[in-house]
Amino acid sequence: MYVLLIHILHGRGRVGAILGDCGKAPLEKVLYPQNGALQKSLDPGSNPGPGPDMDITLLARYPFLPEAREYVGGIRIEDIFSLKYEPLRDYAKRWIISSFNRTSLGFISPEDKILAFYISKLYLIALQDPIITQRFANAVRDQMEMYLLNDSDENIERVATAFGIRFRNPDKRIKDLHLELRNYLVFRMIYFIDFVKYASRISGEAFRLLNQPLIQGWIPVSKEVFAKLLREAFVTQFTEEIEENREKAKVIKKYVEQEIQEILEVKDKFISQYSSKDFGAVQIEAFPPCIRSIIAKLQNGVNIPHQARFFLVTFLHKIGMKEEEIFNLFATAPDFNESMTKYQIRHITGKISGKEYEVPKCETLRAYGLCVRNIFRDNLCEKDWMSHPLLYYKLRKEWLSTRKKSSESQ
Repeated sequence: MYVLLIHILHGRGRVGAILGDCGKAPLEKVLYPQNGALQKSLDPGSNPGPGPDMDITLLARYPFLPEAREYVGGIRIEDIFSLKYEPLRDYAKRWIISSFNRTSLGFISPEDKILAFYISKLYLIALQDPIITQRFANAVRDQMEMYLLNDSDENIERVATAFGIRFRNPDKRIKDLHLELRNYLVFRMIYFIDFVKYASRISGEAFRLLNQPLIQGWIPVSKEVFAKLLREAFVTQFTEEIEENREKAKVIKKYVEQEIQEILEVKDKFISQYSSKDFGAVQIEAFPPCIRSIIAKLQNGVNIPHQARFFLVTFLHKIGMKEEEIFNLFATAPDFNESMTKYQIRHITGKISGKEYEVPKCETLRAYGLCVRNIFRDNLCEKDWMSHPLLYYKLRKEWLSTRKKSSESQ
C-alpha cells in the first residue's frame, strides 16, 4: 500500500512528483531506496525526536518548524487512518472546522498536536478548497501571533529563519534614535524586500514602504510588527504549499472522504448564515450566472419554476436587496399576481412565517436544474471548491472592488 511521508508535507522533498509517477512501487522505496530505517513508528516512545535541545512544547506552538518533522517521522497512511489514530484524526478535522464555528478543541498533548497539524494538512490537500485553507491558516496565524508576542527573542528568530526572512539586530544608536524621536522600541531590522512581501497583506498605512525609515536596505520594526510579518509569512507559505500539492489530492481523498464531507457541510452552513451586513451595497455585476439567468428569463417574460423563484428571493434578500426591489423583478412574469407575489416574498424572508429561509447551495441548485455553469463557462463557477452562490457573490464583489481601486490608482 502507498506510504506517505508526512514530514515531506512540510515542504521538503519530491512528494508532488512521487505521488504522480511512482506507479505501483511503494513510496518508501522511491523516496529512500537505501534507507528503510526512516520508516519510523508513530509511537512517541519509539521515536527519538529532535533531541534534548529542542523543547516539544515549542514545536507544538509552531508545528511548521523543520524540527517538528522529527516528531512525525515516516508514517504509513494506512496507520494514520487506522482505529488507533482515530482520536487524532477527529481532532485534526475539528481543528479545521473550528476555524468556522470557533468551537473549543480541548486539551491535547504537544506530541499529538504536532501530528494533528500534519493530518490537518492532509485534509486540506485533499479538499483543495482555498476558502477552507485560508480560514484554517488564519486561525493558526492568530494563535501563532499571540505565542510570538510572549515568546523569547531566540524562539522568534527561529520562526523567522524557518520562513526565510532576513533580519539583523539593530545597533544601540538606531535603538536610541527611534526611542527618542518616535517613542518606538526597535526589535529587529528586516530586509526591505521581505518587509514588502508580507506587509502587503496587512491593511493600514503604517505597513506601507513609503512610511518606513529605510536604512541601507533594512527597516527597523517593533516586536509587534515583526510578529505580524511572521504570521503573514506563515499564511503565504502554508497556502502556497497546499496549492502546490494539489496533484496528490486524489490519492489522499480516498482515505478521507467522510471527513471532507463533514468539513464541507460546515463551510456551506457558515456561508448560508451570511447577513446583508457582510455584503454591503448590492452589486448586480457580482451576481452568479445562475441568478443572472433567472433574472434574464423573468425580464423576457419566461415563466420560471417555483424552485427558481424561491432561490431568487432567498439570494436577493440575503445580500440586502429591499423587498420592493425584489417584488419589481417578478412584475414581468407571465403569471404575475401582486398579492400572491408579496405574500410569497414575505413568507420566504421570514416576515410572515417567522423563519428566514437559507439560500440553496450549488449542489441543491444542480439537483433542481438551476445551475448553468456548463452553459456560461464562468471561471469562478468552474472551481472545484465553489459550493455556494453567496460565496461566488462575495468573492466576485471583492475582486471587482480590488480591480476598481487598482484602476483608480493608475
